[in-house]
Amino acid sequence: MSKLVEHTSEEEEKVYQLVDCHGDGILMPWIKYARQTNDYGVLDEYLETVVKSFLYNGGKGKLISISELVMIRNKQRNAMLSALLRKKGRGKCGPNILDDINQEGLQKGDVIKAIKILDGCIKDNRSMKYRELIWDITLRGKMGENLLHICMLHNTADHNELVRLITKKYPKMVNDVFISEDYYGLSPLHQAIVNEDIEMVYFLLKNNADVHQRCYGSFFCADDQRASRTDSLEHEWVDVVQNTRYTGSMYWGEYPLSFAACTNQHDCFRLLRAFNADPNMRDTNGNTVLHLAVIHQLTEMFTLAYNLGAKLDVRNEQKLTPMALAAKLAKKEMFDLILEIESDVLWNYGQVKCTAFPLGDIDSVNERTGHLNHASVLPLVVYGDKSRHLDFLDGLLEDLLEAKWNAFGRKKFLISLANYIVYVLSFYIAFMTRRFAVNKNATEQWPDQFMANENMSDDWALSYEKPSMIEIVWEVNSEAEQCHLWRYDNHDTTYSQTIRLTCECIILILALTQSFQEVIDIRRSGHKRWWRVMSAFPSELLHKLSFAMVLLIVVVRYACSLHPMTVLIENFLAIIAVLTTSMHFLFYCRGVKFVGPFVLMVYKIIVGDILRFFLIYLIFVIGFSQAFFVLFTGCEHEHQQRLSRNETSDFQNILIGPFESFMIMFIMSVGEFTSFYKTLHDCSSSLVPLGKIMFLIYELLVTVMLLNLLIAMMTRTYEKISETQKEWKRQWAQVILLLEQSLKPHDRLISMLKYSRPTRSDKTHRSFVVRQRIVVNWFRIIFH
Repeated sequence: MSKLVEHTSEEEEKVYQLVDCHGDGILMPWIKYARQTNDYGVLDEYLETVVKSFLYNGGKGKLISISELVMIRNKQRNAMLSALLRKKGRGKCGPNILDDINQEGLQKGDVIKAIKILDGCIKDNRSMKYRELIWDITLRGKMGENLLHICMLHNTADHNELVRLITKKYPKMVNDVFISEDYYGLSPLHQAIVNEDIEMVYFLLKNNADVHQRCYGSFFCADDQRASRTDSLEHEWVDVVQNTRYTGSMYWGEYPLSFAACTNQHDCFRLLRAFNADPNMRDTNGNTVLHLAVIHQLTEMFTLAYNLGAKLDVRNEQKLTPMALAAKLAKKEMFDLILEIESDVLWNYGQVKCTAFPLGDIDSVNERTGHLNHASVLPLVVYGDKSRHLDFLDGLLEDLLEAKWNAFGRKKFLISLANYIVYVLSFYIAFMTRRFAVNKNATEQWPDQFMANENMSDDWALSYEKPSMIEIVWEVNSEAEQCHLWRYDNHDTTYSQTIRLTCECIILILALTQSFQEVIDIRRSGHKRWWRVMSAFPSELLHKLSFAMVLLIVVVRYACSLHPMTVLIENFLAIIAVLTTSMHFLFYCRGVKFVGPFVLMVYKIIVGDILRFFLIYLIFVIGFSQAFFVLFTGCEHEHQQRLSRNETSDFQNILIGPFESFMIMFIMSVGEFTSFYKTLHDCSSSLVPLGKIMFLIYELLVTVMLLNLLIAMMTRTYEKISETQKEWKRQWAQVILLLEQSLKPHDRLISMLKYSRPTRSDKTHRSFVVRQRIVVNWFRIIFH
């Protein structure tokens, strides 16, 4: 642990004495002298004596435990973070067996053999828990760099010449890396690529530079992953959250070949491939060179990498191929390029060609199992959150959706609509034929009681208050049986209760069937995937909620004899069920071209504009309602005092409670303020002038400003969606994918057979065949 002590300024300055941050140092005059006179004697002596003192074992190197390097990196990260964001390294740190091995007296091969025996390592050095370093970790610069790295940073002719001399003198220095948090793993080869110095790249490769060295520094990490960086003492790479969109321009993929690809250096890329750099190596995010070319939208580099051996079927940690990644990030140009590479032209005839597009990465259905493919192009585009995703719904994807609609979508949609119509009509009829009491006489006597009350003497009317209709209904219900809804006997010739029984049975059967089907769909596709799909259909979620309400109504009706409140609870559930069921009509409107965008506008306005407006609106209404409540309480007190003095007072308090005050403020905000102002004017309290000022301020802030702000926000949302002509296609596509989710895997495969065909010897590989017209630009051909 003593090696983990922070560098003192004196130790850091030692390496900067050789070559400092400004490009000067004790070595620079001698390298300039050597280049001018071709006399390298003095410089060689410096390298043999001064520089050698900074190296482990005279330049032979030393194996350092990975856990020790990770702890240094973790300390530097925590030093830059606040106390709340600091994270300790995870995992266990076992005993460092290097402490018992004399690395200076043994050859490197003997040390590795000893480690294999004692530590059980795999033969590949990359699997070992130790890294060979040449420069002493306690004598490095502020960024964990050594002399070679400093020279590469300056990238001048003199510094590059010094790099060549140091590399020839101490060959192992070529693979020594930065060990700081920002640049951990950055090697001289990475630096040469960043400098776009292909001569230096070739020199380093000729001197055995590691073409698969990984750079884990936070500087080259995606912006939205930097806050999630954590360490483990059991491995060298950094753990990051995989839910990322790869933001930032410095995410270059860790490997030298990826650096060359992201900086768009074609010659450097070819050179690295000539030295066996693997283009299919995956970084921490699982991305290969092709993924990175998609992220940075480099079409020519993508084509070059593909021609030099990069594979299109490698998936990253998000299970995305380069094509699927292009769809997720809405990179239309990259998607079209990959589509062209993967497509097969079956035949050409004149200006028409027949092209087959493999469905493996495109279709939402797995072509082998029939299960939903969540990481394919179609669902990523349809449920994408960017406006650029709408551009994907032209051409191939539109044709594929049309084929799905013809294969199963139209039939499933009509069956679903028919079931819903039966369900909702049964719902309405069942509640229209409900009884309010055990017998009809209990309800028919209400008008008679009202007439009797009207004909009573005035003396009785002065002595007793007339019973209201609510009180009469409560009295009748309290005297009636609590379980009157279980009685389906008909008292007349309308057969209303038989109809109610039939409709309620239909409702219950459909609710149970749909509920069981939803459980099967959730188990089949997973709750996360199910929720992701359903969250795009609020009306569908409300419809599922109505099923739960129906089942709860059955339970409450069975418990009707337990308490009189069960009837009230059932009525409450019935009201919720009716409302949630009716909203499902919006689902069937989404796929219609002239209605679908308006349904989306309703959703967007409710979730976005009204929600944000309501949060601000609530602040004003709560504040003013309670202020007016206090004011009217004072008016009520003054009113009672005037009555006690036998004085006249027309004041009538309309703010009888805090909640009632809130409701009155809401009513005022929509324009009904005359009765409120009249009541305020009738108040005889000395606070009336203050109340009128508050009334004026409230009307200006809430009624005028906030409501007009809401109208402007809704208008902006409306115009934004109405300008998008392709929005209805997305709504239609989401309906098709929702219908597809309800199919069994076997049925999905049967449907796939209708709109695809095999194009290879393996019949499970399906392709979507499209006939396209070749558009020839004769003007461009003539003047080319």
